[in-house]
Amino acid sequence: MPTIRKIKALPAVRTPGKRVAAYARVSIGTEVLLHSLSAQVSHYSSLIQSNPAWEYAGVYADEGVTGTSTAHRDGFNRLMADCDAGKIDLILTKSVSRFARDTVDCLKAVRHLKDIGVEVRFEREGISTFTADGELLLTLLASFAQAESESISANVKWAVRKRFEEGIPNGHKAPFGYEWDGGMFRIIPEQGEVVRYIFKRYLAGDSGYSIARKLAERGVTGQNGGPMCDSTIKDIVSNISYTGTMILQKNYISENHVRKHNRGELPRYAVEDMFEPLVSKEDFEKAQDIRHRRAEESPNVGYLPTRFSGLVKCGNCGRGVSRRTAGGKKKWVCNTRERKGTGVCDMRPLMETELEAAADAVVGSLDHDEFRRLVAGIFVFGDRIEFRLANGSVKKAAREYGGFKMRNGFSGRLFCGDCGAKLERDTWRKRGGGKNTQIKIWRCSSLRCSCQLRRVTEDELKRAAADVLDTADCEPAFVENVRRAVVFNDSIRFELKEKEVKTWRRE
Repeated sequence: MPTIRKIKALPAVRTPGKRVAAYARVSIGTEVLLHSLSAQVSHYSSLIQSNPAWEYAGVYADEGVTGTSTAHRDGFNRLMADCDAGKIDLILTKSVSRFARDTVDCLKAVRHLKDIGVEVRFEREGISTFTADGELLLTLLASFAQAESESISANVKWAVRKRFEEGIPNGHKAPFGYEWDGGMFRIIPEQGEVVRYIFKRYLAGDSGYSIARKLAERGVTGQNGGPMCDSTIKDIVSNISYTGTMILQKNYISENHVRKHNRGELPRYAVEDMFEPLVSKEDFEKAQDIRHRRAEESPNVGYLPTRFSGLVKCGNCGRGVSRRTAGGKKKWVCNTRERKGTGVCDMRPLMETELEAAADAVVGSLDHDEFRRLVAGIFVFGDRIEFRLANGSVKKAAREYGGFKMRNGFSGRLFCGDCGAKLERDTWRKRGGGKNTQIKIWRCSSLRCSCQLRRVTEDELKRAAADVLDTADCEPAFVENVRRAVVFNDSIRFELKEKEVKTWRRE
């Protein structure tokens, strides 16, 4: 007789769903439009999560930013980065104009996404980039969106310039020292006294840096609540508004959406009695004479910009990094570190030869114009250099240490556990086997009679840092993560920037 055996059902195997994200954007940060953005985010979140075949990968949004360029759209750039990282399969967006108004940017983005297997669907137009006719329709619609944007921009520019001709400013943002009362800019007494002090000291011969330092000692802060820097002082002494006159159309937006200083390309308009005067016109003119004379005497006269000029920023504090010459060599130094010391920012100076090598390795040997079209910014950290490209992607190069004294990863952060003095790098000649061997060591900078710290070899330091930081590339990691290291005869204590302390037993 046949035997019947019941076969148990296997557990259902869940097929991974398509990872779906959405992108939303509004151009102006008004209350109504921000409500529209909130509605878009809510709509896409519900839509994606209600589809069982989809996995929710998030909604990326930009508020109050233009679609004519991708450079300042943080949400869009994060979306592109996550697509490159393989986290997204499908992007939903309301329309072509919400995704990008610039035809070139739009097509470049969707073609790149298509190449890496990411589909984009535009709801209003009913277009998918994975269909045969998708790109043709997209090209036409993106062109219309760009033309519409250019038309709106031209109308807005015409209206603003017409108001300038009538002496009406485009907004009422007050410079330091003033507030808008609805009819004119009135002096804020406390800030007005600071402005008068700045002009008085500048006319007496003080530098912008010296004035800023004196104001910081008195606890005076700028409009943003932080201490004034020398560039703020220079902006104040060069602002004609403090004489009572407002200059309209000092800046303008170029055809490629870049804000530029108006040097005669467009007419400017002087409107008298818009401000209560804080300085006389005679004193203002004297300040300009001093400023121009100092500029002519500056060592930067005749300076030719490099392909990196204006692009390099400090990864620690976000301030600019400037080119300097020391010992016949070019290096890039954080402005905060240079002006306020390593206690405020400890970013290690970057040799230009290292920056050149990193740029060539990451983006190729490009000429000046090609490089600046491709690279939007360069951020320097202790362990790496980040090249942030115009398309939103980021490429990294590890920093190099060793060889030059300024470029040694341990320099300036090693301290003696016995007396507290800094450790100095030296060469120890070790005799053995009939020959001398040179070994790099670190020793206490105090006299040997007052401190008995046992010297530590650089190889031992590297082994300690590699063990503590769990990396073979120990010098860059040391610079990025360690505030200082204290060397004792039997141990090395690593004080990390994250407030953690780790101890390594010496050999």
